[in-house]
Amino acid sequence: MGHTSVSSRRISPRGSPPNLRRTPPKIRKILVIKEKRAAETEDPVMDELLLASKLKRVDSATGCVSPRAPSIDIAPTVPPTSTATATVPRPTQKAPKTPYVILPACDTFEKFRKTSRVSVDIGGTLIKVVYSSVMDDELPEEKNGQKRKYAYEDGKRVLVNFKKFTDLDRLINFLREVWTDRKAGDVIHCTGGGSYKYSEIIMKELGVRLQRTDEMRSLIYGVNFLLSTNVDESFTYHHDAIGLNKFQYRPIAADLIYPFLLVNIGTGISILKVDSPTSYERVGGSSMGGGTFMGLGSLLTPAQNFDELLEMANKGDHRNVDKLVSDIYGGSYDELKLKADLIAGSMAKCNRFGETPKKQVHKPEDIAKSLLLMVSNNIGQMAYLYGTRYNLKRIYFGGYFIRQDPITMRTLSFAINYWSRGEIEALYLKHEGYLGAMGSFLDEEGKLDD
Repeated sequence: MGHTSVSSRRISPRGSPPNLRRTPPKIRKILVIKEKRAAETEDPVMDELLLASKLKRVDSATGCVSPRAPSIDIAPTVPPTSTATATVPRPTQKAPKTPYVILPACDTFEKFRKTSRVSVDIGGTLIKVVYSSVMDDELPEEKNGQKRKYAYEDGKRVLVNFKKFTDLDRLINFLREVWTDRKAGDVIHCTGGGSYKYSEIIMKELGVRLQRTDEMRSLIYGVNFLLSTNVDESFTYHHDAIGLNKFQYRPIAADLIYPFLLVNIGTGISILKVDSPTSYERVGGSSMGGGTFMGLGSLLTPAQNFDELLEMANKGDHRNVDKLVSDIYGGSYDELKLKADLIAGSMAKCNRFGETPKKQVHKPEDIAKSLLLMVSNNIGQMAYLYGTRYNLKRIYFGGYFIRQDPITMRTLSFAINYWSRGEIEALYLKHEGYLGAMGSFLDEEGKLDD
């Protein structure tokens, strides 16, 4: 299954090399300087573009389309916590340039006015960070007609901020800069495989204790919280629309969120059926995920990192390497309702077995495009099958594989729509790569690693 190639511009931040790394001590200072310079010229992130635009909202229950309209006043879904005591506000900061979400002004989050909280999700490719900050300026999200209270009595607001790294040293240097109120005995929340591998380094370099949280539970806590708290967290992608109309917010009332299917695409794929904030099950998965795309891309193209591979895919034409239905039947196969431009065999035109040996050159851009479609199509079909098995009409895709890339989202949406005949909906998350870090930020029941 496939479609004709398109030329689309990515909206996401840059990607990463295939492995986390420790930088040699002699060049760490140089890299920190380069990191600061790069931050000044980095491309806009998805959140900034979406939050600054007047996108359409499509009510998930009624299907009604409207501009950015007032949302209902709902309570956020958070894990149970103890009642906060009286707090003294921390010094305020300027509005962040990185993505953020304003926390509702309530007892659950009041403690973050006094004490910072930091959480990290260390995967096989990226380090995702969520950290709190305090400020007293009115922020864009509060001007969207929402009724929820964000400011405390003194006018202060508590934010959670999102940032990613590919290098452990850069993460540590960044936390030294922003986590200024940390002291001996403070705790950093941590999840992912790296919470075991790098725990001693993190504790030693920052002088704090580490609280390890369960990876799947953190993932669920994170998606539950963002869907119930950030009114414009989820959106759909419509490739044939123009400009920002390609994106449509899909807010959903708290009592309609469950059940849903969460497809988390990282190195591999985990598929989770979520019935409530505390009831969830991993129902399946696959080894063919983002790691497959990166691994084959590294073998077959000169790309040096994930985003270079995506850029190649955006410029490629998969029809030069993929065999289509039309290549086999001379057109569409009407009896099976297979359109002429559907992919019959990924990279099948690269086959040279049985032919006279000759130099056959395929462009790396075409190979990258074929790879992306191959992985995305398979993920989409697998997600559809699990959605059908459990009779779920909403499928959320998360994980840093997507990166709000137009080709990826178009392919996943097309696959879900094609196989379900429009009965199941593919939805995306603005903070797709931060679900685990967000959940770890909220989790109070992790295991301390002193």
